[in-house]
Formats: sequence, structure tokens, C-alpha cells
Amino acid sequence: MLSDAIIAIVSALVGTFAGWFLTERSTSRRERPKLCFQMTVTPEAELTEKELRTKTSASEHGIEIFNVGKTPFILERFSLYDSGKLLVDCFMDEVNRVILPSQNVVYTLMEQDADALQYHCNQHRFEQCNVIAYSVDGKIFKGRLETPLFALRADFHDSMGIVREEK
Repeated sequence: MLSDAIIAIVSALVGTFAGWFLTERSTSRRERPKLCFQMTVTPEAELTEKELRTKTSASEHGIEIFNVGKTPFILERFSLYDSGKLLVDCFMDEVNRVILPSQNVVYTLMEQDADALQYHCNQHRFEQCNVIAYSVDGKIFKGRLETPLFALRADFHDSMGIVREEK
């Protein structure tokens, strides 16, 4: 009798602890920031004429970053990867680092970044790439970025018979 009562008490305590732990775990997962990445076009007013651009000029491509979570995310930088290979490293300026819940920021790719992304897309034919975002406090967030315009250009180069450089 006494052993049955002890087993029942221990079972109740373990069940209570497990329920509390799972509730806390799911709450923390819901409350953390969640980032979404999307390609966007740079407004014409922000662009330099194509002939006057340098490799550090703003390109016509940007990446819009949405925080669909419930806590702010302070973004230091993010990197684009395909099959484990680094494509582009993007560093946020001070003004756009904080992404509040239900808010977004736009990172405009430099000409050299857009050219590098197009080069890699021409070589490896990807339509999306992996994104790893790094916060200023060392947290890491992983996501995906669709790159339809770069993939279309790569397909166009193939259909026109433009030879890819092989390294």
C-alpha cells in the first residue's frame, strides 16, 4: 500500500515536471524571433545610372528581412550559402540592425555582391540558397532565400549558348 502511494506521488511529480518543462519549452520557441528573407527590387530613385556604378554601388537587388516572431532581433550580419559554400556576406549598417516584431528592413546588395550571386547561380543552378543570420549577441538564425531572378538569368544564359566559366 505504502509503495503504491509512493509510486503514485512520484508519477504525479514527474508528470507535473514534464508538463511544466514542455510548456516552458514551447513558450520560449513561440516567443523567439523568426526571420523571413525575400528578394526585392531597389527603387529607381536610390540607384546610380548603370554606366556610372562601381563594384560598391547599390545594385538593383535587395533582400527584405521580416521578423515574424514576437521579440526584436538585432542583426549584425547574414551570409548566403549554397551547398555549404559561402556566396555572399552581408553586413548591416547601424540604422537597420534592429528588426522589431512584425517589422522589416531591406538590405541592398552592392554590385559586386549581386555579380557574385549571379556568377554562383550560373555555375550551380540554384533557385534558392541558405541564409545564416548572426545577431550582435551571438545568436544564429537559419533560413532560406528564393533567388528567382538570378535563376532565370542563368537559364537564359544557357538557352543563348553563353559558355559558363569552369574553375
